[in-house]
Amino acid sequence: MIELLTANTPNGKKISIMLEEIEFKYKVTKVNIFKNEQFDPKFRALSPFSKIPVIVDHENNESLFESGAILIYLGEK
Repeated sequence: MIELLTANTPNGKKISIMLEEIEFKYKVTKVNIFKNEQFDPKFRALSPFSKIPVIVDHENNESLFESGAILIYLGEK
């Protein structure tokens, strides 16, 4: 399963649209950027630049940040 950590932004929406289109099973975890949740140490462990979106592929135990890289990863998967 893919976990999508995101906020309601255009880059965040791109990933959820892709996941819907390729029909992958996924879970959304909201990151409230207005409360600075992107600076939480747990989140920064996944996204060192504190940017959303991030995906965690629990099947392969990998995480990836940056929307373009995530789209390429999902397309190849």
